[in-house]
Amino acid sequence: MKKGIGRRKILIPVVAVLLVMTAAYILISFHTFRQYEIRDLEDYSKGLTGLIAGDIIDVEDIDGYLEQGRNYPGYAETEHKLYLLREAYPDIVYLYVYQVREDGFHVVFDLNTEQFAGSEPGTVEPFFPAYQPYIPDLLVGKEVPSIESNEKYGHVLTVLTPVRDAEGNCRCYVGADSSMDMLREYTWNVISQVGLIFLIVLGIILAVSIFATDRGVIRKMDKLEDRAYQDTLTGLQNRTAYYDYNDVLNKKEDTGDADFSIVMIDINFLKRMNDTYGHEQGNLYLQHAANLIRKVFEEEHVYRIGGDEFAVILEGKAQEGAEERIRAFKEEAAKLQADDSLQPWEKVSAAAGIAKYEKGRDASTEEVLRRADEAMYRDKIAMKAVRTDT
Repeated sequence: MKKGIGRRKILIPVVAVLLVMTAAYILISFHTFRQYEIRDLEDYSKGLTGLIAGDIIDVEDIDGYLEQGRNYPGYAETEHKLYLLREAYPDIVYLYVYQVREDGFHVVFDLNTEQFAGSEPGTVEPFFPAYQPYIPDLLVGKEVPSIESNEKYGHVLTVLTPVRDAEGNCRCYVGADSSMDMLREYTWNVISQVGLIFLIVLGIILAVSIFATDRGVIRKMDKLEDRAYQDTLTGLQNRTAYYDYNDVLNKKEDTGDADFSIVMIDINFLKRMNDTYGHEQGNLYLQHAANLIRKVFEEEHVYRIGGDEFAVILEGKAQEGAEERIRAFKEEAAKLQADDSLQPWEKVSAAAGIAKYEKGRDASTEEVLRRADEAMYRDKIAMKAVRTDT
């Protein structure tokens, strides 16, 4: 009896410590994970709004859209493209194009949703309270940070990207709203599950400790880790994996052990492929491109870092013959282009550039990537000058 009482005296504080540690872990993890997810959501939304601002909205038509609305030539076609893009970005709830004036937002495009009908072109929408601190900057066409609001259209994170004319003047903004309610629910689900795992692991460590090495658990956790670092479309490593390895390279730079090059590859005609044949074929086009990159450069340090952008990190002896490999990649792509038996989405076209880390010149891996990106754009310009692919 006394032994049981003694065990309870020990067990109660141990359980209390476990609960406190778990609660603290969950709260800290929730905040950290939420901030990470918000940054990721911002990048995700900016990818869409940047695409629309750069490739979909013609600044020469904005005044016509505002004055004539749906009667203006090309309005319906542009609106249809916006709907298709929103479908391709499922985390985006609201998508719109507004011109900012002193009296409010003047609607250029405002897509319908299941819950709300979009405003007609030319309609003036009042500024929401959450926008008030940014109105002066919006009126002069400046970029503003993402805006979190919880008003008429729910709890959303808004990203606004300016659409500029050839002189750099802002003519309107492309806006994309993502649901923060969905983000909060997703974050809580993830963190609560992780917190439960954390509590179980602590209990096992303090009580038994041996069973944590169960091979089945390890395999499952390895799979989860692999998924976190893998691009689901191409099977290559994703942007998260790329930036994690950047940290490794930056540490090597600090110790003087860095010896690497970065190959930047940009896939041509992805937008044309999506517009002409549909996003499913566009995805196949990216997969064929990824397979070609994998074939030439192997897979260990090949990353998909953007919609149509890939990076290859070559270290040490792997840099030998790098230029030859780039030429081989271009030659393989040229063979695909010349093969009339292939479907258009099987004919990969890409520009590539390489930059080697130079001690004393490059302060970080990002600078090497920037130089590789510049080399890639020079290659893209050269390809346009002697265009043979279609």
